[in-house]
Amino acid sequence: MHPNRAHLDGFNSISLDDLENVSLLNRQDTKFVFHKSKLPLLLDSIKSSYRVLSIEGLNEFSYENTYFDTDDYLFYNQHHNEERNRYKVRFRKYSPSDDFYFEIKLKNNKDRTIKKRLKREDSDTLNNHIFIKPESELVSDIIGISAEALSPKLSIQFSRITLADNSFTERLTIDTGLRVKNEKDSVSFDWLVISEVKQMKYNPKSDYIKTLRSLKIPEMRFSKYCIGMVNIYNHIKYNRFKPKLLQIDKILTQTQL
Repeated sequence: MHPNRAHLDGFNSISLDDLENVSLLNRQDTKFVFHKSKLPLLLDSIKSSYRVLSIEGLNEFSYENTYFDTDDYLFYNQHHNEERNRYKVRFRKYSPSDDFYFEIKLKNNKDRTIKKRLKREDSDTLNNHIFIKPESELVSDIIGISAEALSPKLSIQFSRITLADNSFTERLTIDTGLRVKNEKDSVSFDWLVISEVKQMKYNPKSDYIKTLRSLKIPEMRFSKYCIGMVNIYNHIKYNRFKPKLLQIDKILTQTQL
């Protein structure tokens, strides 16, 4: 049994089709990062307000992302330099449905996250990281660069719990078991939980946000891609991420005291 299973059994469930009602591809994201020891109490506290995604009796699913960037790390540097209108480009495998998507995420100058995605019907070329024509055209149209300039830089694996509030206006993701790697190295963050609240407009009165605050879990801007890149590639600049790395270390240290 997965360690979180006992704390998910009391939730009402939601189907994958129902979850499409709260897909929120244009949204406001708020992230929280905390030690996994706080997760059971958090889940137990929100059972009456949220429903958990359930597929064939399962509530946690593995995700695999492959992130692409230029050889001079254009997208990583956009994030490091805190530029607006910054991008992420990735292939994602959704284990709940075994679907593959090509995705471009834009964080715009209004702090909105906008995601464009194309479902990959034929996954045979994914292992070779070959873009098909519609994907290449999307890169060119949205970002203004050639897809040929992109190559895989980082793979990320994690387990995800997905929930929606009872009124279908808010979606939550809770990610655990984070592991990042490239062809040579890998780093695991088994003790870390990354949770994201996805809303049309930021609502601080959300039951989930209020529960997080009651557990003294503050908001934290966090990018799996950027933290993964810093830990895998030792030659890239990361000065602006140093405070974030210290925050992550502090989460672990405080829990061990």
